[in-house]
Amino acid sequence: METGPRTVSLAEEYALAVSTRARKKDGIDLEFVSKAAERIAVERAPVKAIAFYLPQFHPIPENDAWWGEGFTEWTNVTKAAPQYLGHHQPQLPIDVGFYDLRLVETMEKQARLADWYGIGGFCFHYYWFGGKRLLERPIDQYLASKTIKLPFCFCWANENWTRRWDGQENEVLISQKYSPEDDIAFIEALFPAFSDPRYIRHDGKPMLIVYRVSQLPDPKATANRWRQRCREAGIGEIYLIAARSFEITDPRPYGFDAAIEFPPHQIPASNITKQIALVNPYFRGNIYSYEDLADGYASQRTADYPLIKTVSPGWDNEARRPGAGHIFHGSSPSAYASWFKRSVAYAVEQTAADTNYPPFVFINAWNEWAEGAHLEPDRRYGYAYLHATGNILRDLYVASEEVSERVKASSDRFEKKNDTLVIVHVHYEELIGEIVDTLSRLRGVDVTISAGRAVSEKSIRYLLDNLPGVRIELFDNRGRDLAPFLDQLAFAREQGYRYACKVHTKKSPQRNDGEALRRHAFDELIGSQAIFAKNRKRFEDDPTLGMLAPSGSVLSLAHPPRHVLNRRWLDYLFQQLDIGELAESYDCDFVAGSMFWFRVDALKRVAELKLLPEMFEYEVGQVDGTLAHAVERVLAAAAAKSSFRTEEL
Repeated sequence: METGPRTVSLAEEYALAVSTRARKKDGIDLEFVSKAAERIAVERAPVKAIAFYLPQFHPIPENDAWWGEGFTEWTNVTKAAPQYLGHHQPQLPIDVGFYDLRLVETMEKQARLADWYGIGGFCFHYYWFGGKRLLERPIDQYLASKTIKLPFCFCWANENWTRRWDGQENEVLISQKYSPEDDIAFIEALFPAFSDPRYIRHDGKPMLIVYRVSQLPDPKATANRWRQRCREAGIGEIYLIAARSFEITDPRPYGFDAAIEFPPHQIPASNITKQIALVNPYFRGNIYSYEDLADGYASQRTADYPLIKTVSPGWDNEARRPGAGHIFHGSSPSAYASWFKRSVAYAVEQTAADTNYPPFVFINAWNEWAEGAHLEPDRRYGYAYLHATGNILRDLYVASEEVSERVKASSDRFEKKNDTLVIVHVHYEELIGEIVDTLSRLRGVDVTISAGRAVSEKSIRYLLDNLPGVRIELFDNRGRDLAPFLDQLAFAREQGYRYACKVHTKKSPQRNDGEALRRHAFDELIGSQAIFAKNRKRFEDDPTLGMLAPSGSVLSLAHPPRHVLNRRWLDYLFQQLDIGELAESYDCDFVAGSMFWFRVDALKRVAELKLLPEMFEYEVGQVDGTLAHAVERVLAAAAAKSSFRTEEL
């Protein structure tokens, strides 16, 4: 009897996907990014990122009564289930874990983590209902803490609490009670926070966001009462911001100073529910395009009033509404990075044009776990969203006029004096001394250095002062050392260099032997004048030698773990390099670590690749699978196509 391959049912495919992910340990999945070994310092960035913060991760009597004893936000989070193939549920935390915000130590750890990745502060949702506060304990202990340094501000979540979590009038659990007297009581309750040196200000004014300004009976009168009472109390002027949550667009008719976006409100996105392979036939929710949402928000502009941009890592409230959630499909660290980059660029543009423009971009949110919107690390992506945030902010650094002029001059006045070039990429500044010490021993060589825009002015001055004649170029931290290398390779060809050596400040923090690998490569490639001269002479003596790599660094790409995560980019590059036949076998060698000597003509094909900077993925801490990883793996194959060999030392 003739048989064919058994068709796998949707249910079987779903079960396999879920069980496979459940078995994976942290760090095995390509998407998982480990915590950065070093703090991403963003103090020089002209824009600060502020993350909305939900203080509901601890039990309170009201939630015990409404939802059952011991209820916290984790109650919803842990029971979420995937509704379709590829649905990222449940979303489970790592590092800080299933925390209890009654412990101030938890908030201390959160603040340290946020600072580690360049987050400029938390914006706490503040719950006030006609004089009654809810979820106040985390905020009060944050204020009382002398060890938490991270700045903060408030967003008054002034909507009714309902059983459906949507602020509508269905089954109201506790309602707002507005009055002129309550306006005064509310603003006076904030005075201790407004007086705290950590409270976030704009132009010296404490910032207050109101989630639903249109719910106030007379918003303009309320704003006037708040301002007057703050003046009387010695607080001074305050900066009022209306969230564009439901009906609000222009804040000025309400007496507010600025508006702030609040995704996913107001921006329509394509409903793609019918395009998704649902595994729950009873699903009653809606699935939308995250890409549409991100593009809609990033494209939103206004010149009439200050609009503070807000981005969201994702949105999926399936945990709160089982089988009936609103899900924005297609979110990922890279998609978030693109949205964040565009929003930050808008803020920079506005603040450059108007120094009174608020220099902030908000993120919704730090820890909205039940709405699938969190920067806090989870089991699937690890710290990728935090990596993306910090690295994009770090790329905003602007060097002083003096340093900018010296960097430009190093390029404009550069003179080719030798036929050999050392190409250096600097990422880890603490290794610059090692680089300078090594290069200063060499004679008969020119030096060009690429570095991220975040490199400190001190480091740039040190390089220029200690390496006479060096050329320095600054790049976005995108494509790591490989994207800048393509630019430097083109420069080497234009200048007519015959030989070159590529090195970089490699650490490989994900490996225990990362430091040893770098030192080994440096020692064998350019460790002394004698080694330098010996390696260069090998190219002179052997016209077929195209690349010379450190011992132990030439590996076979045919081994599946070395190509399986890179096939998309590898296949594209193979076609561009006219070696498409390798797309099936991947039977070629590559130099792991991307430090090597090379004959400039041997990489002619690589230099002619049309790889635009924007083709390289945003830096989110990826360990593999990017265009940069693929470029590293095709260099030796490109040299072989041009009839040049690759050897190890």
